[in-house]
Amino acid sequence: MEPRSLTPGGRVAYPYAVITDLDRVVELVREGDLLVLSGAGLSTESGIPDYRGPTGRQRESSPIQYREYVSSAEARRRYWARSAVGWPFVRAAQPNAGHRAVAAMEHAGLVHGVITQNVDGLHHVAGSRAVVELHGSLASVVCLSCGTSESRDQLQQRMIRANPGWDL
Repeated sequence: MEPRSLTPGGRVAYPYAVITDLDRVVELVREGDLLVLSGAGLSTESGIPDYRGPTGRQRESSPIQYREYVSSAEARRRYWARSAVGWPFVRAAQPNAGHRAVAAMEHAGLVHGVITQNVDGLHHVAGSRAVVELHGSLASVVCLSCGTSESRDQLQQRMIRANPGWDL
């Protein structure tokens, strides 16, 4: 949906009503036909920094785009070196109260699905079952050449063995 205008504070105003009445939110939850959309902000409380926020990683370096990744061995080395450093933090992250609340609402029949941009798998760990991960999951990797799949933990161990100079 296209923004309609900017508010005096510089925020975008959209042409739909924002629900600010807590009673209406409670009523919607009780009706039960809810779908949760989540993104990086949900996982920041679990210690996973967002990518585009004020302290996000995008400010430190540019992401490697798919075209660059598939066409450049150097880009692939850079991607996997950065990934090797970051994986232990993602792997150790635990669901927070937000993830657990979504799972509890799903189990109670109030939420019928979760669509997330997150790749951390924390919705699953919290107990949500009907999860669509728009950007996939870091928990497994697939070779773009042969299609072989393996767990990210297995790949991490292979990378560490192949790069003994890495201090992870």
